Amino acid sequence: MTNRSEIKGFSLGVITTAAIIGYYAHIHGLLTTDRASSLPSPPPESSSPKPSTSPTTFSTTSSDVNPKPLSPEFREEQLSRNTLFFGEVGMNKIRNSTVVVVGLGGVGSHCAHLVARSGVERLVLIDFDQVTLSSTNRHATATLKDVGTPKVTAVKRFLAQVCPNCEVFDLNEMFTKDSASRLLDKFGKVDFIVDAIDDLPTKAFLIKSCVDRDIPFVSSMGAACKADPTRMHIGDIRSATKDPLSTKLRWHLRKLKVDIDHPLIKILYSSEKVTAQLAPLTKEQQAEPKEFGTVDNMRLRVLPVLGTMPAIMGQAIASYVLCELGQKPFSPTAAERLGKSVRHRMLQHIKGREEKIKKEIVEGTAPSSTVAGVEVDTDDIEYMMCQVWRNRCLITGDRLGSGLELIKWDDSKPASVSNLVLMSGKGWTKFKDLGGKQGVWKEMP
Repeated sequence: MTNRSEIKGFSLGVITTAAIIGYYAHIHGLLTTDRASSLPSPPPESSSPKPSTSPTTFSTTSSDVNPKPLSPEFREEQLSRNTLFFGEVGMNKIRNSTVVVVGLGGVGSHCAHLVARSGVERLVLIDFDQVTLSSTNRHATATLKDVGTPKVTAVKRFLAQVCPNCEVFDLNEMFTKDSASRLLDKFGKVDFIVDAIDDLPTKAFLIKSCVDRDIPFVSSMGAACKADPTRMHIGDIRSATKDPLSTKLRWHLRKLKVDIDHPLIKILYSSEKVTAQLAPLTKEQQAEPKEFGTVDNMRLRVLPVLGTMPAIMGQAIASYVLCELGQKPFSPTAAERLGKSVRHRMLQHIKGREEKIKKEIVEGTAPSSTVAGVEVDTDDIEYMMCQVWRNRCLITGDRLGSGLELIKWDDSKPASVSNLVLMSGKGWTKFKDLGGKQGVWKEMP
């Protein structure tokens, strides 16, 4: 009897469970059908135009991409995690912003991808180049089917499937001095520009264009020949170290009479020492260089690129842009961090100088107002070097590698965070020759 009851109870349980599962499967089917009807259909494949340096026809949609925008409810859900981070006000700022990305290679494509995914609803993409097989190791959206198509088209197609509410302008042409005004001014108010160009003269002119128009921007330095993601920095161009591209860019900017200390100029660079070199030209390239170059007068030799580096740099720039637009800015570590041995050495030098001052006070050879004492540790040393002085001499502007030391500004106070300034050997000599802080104040404009 017990066995029959158990069997009967078990059977009823199975039937009930099956009924519940069937009911939820039916509901899920209805929801899925309803949800699918509000989502965009995959864009059809079509032939892609060849890259051009001639003016592009401006349009909100291209012939091969016509996405159906998400409903307000679905769009709200898609951006819900970002809204929790930025708040309603910040998220609305991001959604109503116009961002221009110039250069859609490894860095630019990853930046554009994340900016669009994160809520920007007006995106301008500018690049003359096409997707190549070798560029698929680092491009954010390109597939094998995209090889031979414009990079801007590849990005736009992909974004149409992920965030169709983002209006994307894909301009398959080269940014040049002649096209700058048309490309940058066509879309009215631009809230942020991302420079991901490889060519130095063009990069410099884009920076000048941003400064002249008072448009916030970030410029990406070299991602090639590097591999260490912990050496990334966002800061001013003068602070960049161990980055050949930024060194040459400073020269080009000065040539264009651009103030390299302008507060608008922000760059992303890697302080990692270059670990590889340009690939040598093949015999065929040496014989017929014009047959291999994408555009005349641009670099033909290729640089080794680890695909992870452009991705990290592009996403870092996207994070910076989004936080600026969403009114939640962060303060990046702009200068290269100091090694433990360097911090220790600098602290010992400070202590040594203060011990010498103590001895002079005891002997009565120091001015009566002189005070000796050390009120800093190695953590303070790094903070002052990287965050306060950004590895630059106060007097000469020399950077790390020039024998920099933290020198007491006012001898009537102890050596503290508020009383130590960074100076090179030449700067310190000038500081003493001018008679200390009073002489320096007189020299400063």
